[in-house]
Amino acid sequence: MFYAGCDWSDQWLDIAVLDRFGAVVGETRIVYAESPDPVARYREFLAPLGRRWRATVTGMEDVNILFARSLTSSGMDVVHVDPTRAARHRVARGIPKTDRADARLIASMTLAGEYRPLIANSPQAEALRVVAHAHRAAVAHRVEALHALRAALTRSWPTAVSAWPNSVGGLRSSQARAVLNAAPTPRAAHRLDRTSLATLLTAAGRKRAVQNEAERLRMIFARPVMLLDPRVEDAEALRVRHLLAALDHAVRQADDLHQALVQHYTAHPFHPLMAGVPGIGDTLGAYLLAEI
Repeated sequence: MFYAGCDWSDQWLDIAVLDRFGAVVGETRIVYAESPDPVARYREFLAPLGRRWRATVTGMEDVNILFARSLTSSGMDVVHVDPTRAARHRVARGIPKTDRADARLIASMTLAGEYRPLIANSPQAEALRVVAHAHRAAVAHRVEALHALRAALTRSWPTAVSAWPNSVGGLRSSQARAVLNAAPTPRAAHRLDRTSLATLLTAAGRKRAVQNEAERLRMIFARPVMLLDPRVEDAEALRVRHLLAALDHAVRQADDLHQALVQHYTAHPFHPLMAGVPGIGDTLGAYLLAEI
């Protein structure tokens, strides 16, 4: 039985292997640029060390890197060594901070049982987890893009920020984005008549009370507002259109990932159990199931 410690970086992996008595039986460095398949290179390194090399327990501080995930998929046993605890051990023992020393330290902690075993996910559950994390990041990016647009409008045209209440989606709604893209400044919005606004709203997907909404916006845009120099206003229009394009991309990305999230969620065998929780929706249900 062998116990390995792996210290990773962006360019290479340092590995130390101990036997059950704590003696170092092998050390190596796997450089990514020289090893297209680090997992295969690692297994080749372990093979000459003993007959039961496949039973090697590999301790790592980050079990989410590709090497750890691929090693787990190959059937090898990977465990998580807490980085904070490893740092305390390093200080207590006076071990220098080098990649080779860290690999030995992680190996010794793995031998001593100071690790957390990993519960392997099924490929279906792991796929759901990946999509859930991607969707969460996309939603955060969408919020960031929305805040940037709101801040820019507050600097140049505060009326536009309150023209669309949050109850109808606010600036994130497709109707608001369509109108602002056509008229990103107060002077441009003042020139829009009800027919033009109705055309923009219809193209953005509005089907009910189009004329009423067009009239509401026309009355808002017709009110007196503080104006900038036309040249400065044109520059602000460039900024607003750029931020609108970023928001459009963020909205599409979040929507696409949400569809993929729902597909993975509903295809999971435990979906009926999560869906049976009162008040839970597809997004929250998928997040919970992905983390569980």
